[in-house]
Amino acid sequence: MLKLKKLTSALVIATALTVTATSVTAAVQPNMAKVEERKARKTQIVGERVGKTLVKAFDLYNEEKLDEAIAVLLDVNSNNEFDTATLNRFLGNLYATKDEKQAIKYLTLAVKPDVLTFNDQALSMKLLADMLLQDKQYQKAIKAYEDWIMFTGEQNSDAYMRIANAYYLMNQHDKVIAPADDAIRFSPKPTEGPYQLKMAALYELKRYKDLVAVVETMVQLFPENKQFWVYLGNFYTLTEEYSKSLSTLQLAYSQGYLEKDSEVRMLAQMYANNNIPYKAATTMEKHMKSGLVKKDKNNLNFIASNYQTAREFLKAAEYYGELAKMTNDADAYRRQGSSYLAIQRYNEAIAAFDKALSMNVDKPSGVYMSLVDAYFYQKKYKEAYAALMNAKKDPAMSRQVRSWESYIKDKAKQKGVSL
Repeated sequence: MLKLKKLTSALVIATALTVTATSVTAAVQPNMAKVEERKARKTQIVGERVGKTLVKAFDLYNEEKLDEAIAVLLDVNSNNEFDTATLNRFLGNLYATKDEKQAIKYLTLAVKPDVLTFNDQALSMKLLADMLLQDKQYQKAIKAYEDWIMFTGEQNSDAYMRIANAYYLMNQHDKVIAPADDAIRFSPKPTEGPYQLKMAALYELKRYKDLVAVVETMVQLFPENKQFWVYLGNFYTLTEEYSKSLSTLQLAYSQGYLEKDSEVRMLAQMYANNNIPYKAATTMEKHMKSGLVKKDKNNLNFIASNYQTAREFLKAAEYYGELAKMTNDADAYRRQGSSYLAIQRYNEAIAAFDKALSMNVDKPSGVYMSLVDAYFYQKKYKEAYAALMNAKKDPAMSRQVRSWESYIKDKAKQKGVSL
């Protein structure tokens, strides 16, 4: 965990300017004097008839007779505004468990006259906002949450989180950021939700530098969330900070956080992108052997080509051979032959080149020129010359053929070999 702490400490420094630069003004500014007036207003009591109805409905609800409870409330009317609002509030609460649209209807009627007690009005307004969000009436839900904040004076993290979520669900990604920031600011302790929403919105907006800064903060605040490390390593590539991507993924890997095929392949790719081909190949090879990474043509080719770049030609030849057998691909045999040729394993190289030619490899003249090398350095001048004549059929090879032809003839003559 020491490495983890060091990196998160570094990220604190990297994100300090972002944190301190955040505005302290919330999106919604309640009039606190009016809030206090509402809290101080006189409490009303429902009339006797309505009171008895409410008690009866409540008893039925406790007996899990929801429909009967609703029927009792619908059967009573009142000319008193407070009594009517109270009845509508109870209906809204009951419908909230079974019918969003009916809940919205009665909660809207309940809160409209603003005659309920402060707490009942506040609870009803919040439930109305939740029902609107649940019913995918996102714009109305946003207005309802803002009205609730204005009414209560409560700068509530959860309300701002839901506002941000509503904007995101409407694909208004530019409007997600401010309420997400408010959700972060007013939360009693850091929570992942608003950061994830902000991250998603910035990604959609292609604001990649801001995106990276947010995810750096997420890793700082929630270092045990494995996925955030993967996100950060991935998002660094969007800003072309490949060394940071690699160091982040290396650290996540050392902590055991890279658990998926795609995550290990990302790490291996970052080694390749940072010109560390040997680590790219061995990382992929290790997890292919363990079964985490699939043994397919793309991954075999990745291992082989990175071993070749790392000049581990014998290992490259081994994996090109596996790739060739799996895919029956002529070019894989050609590459295998080139790897063997690089380490002077001439017989293996010749066998691989011959296999490529038998499968109608693209640009056979190039393969014939490789055979010239393999035969010549074995002092098999007759075979080298025959391969050269095959290469000569391609006009594009004329310069290379000319440089070799007299040279092979001279060597053969010196050794008494008839061409």
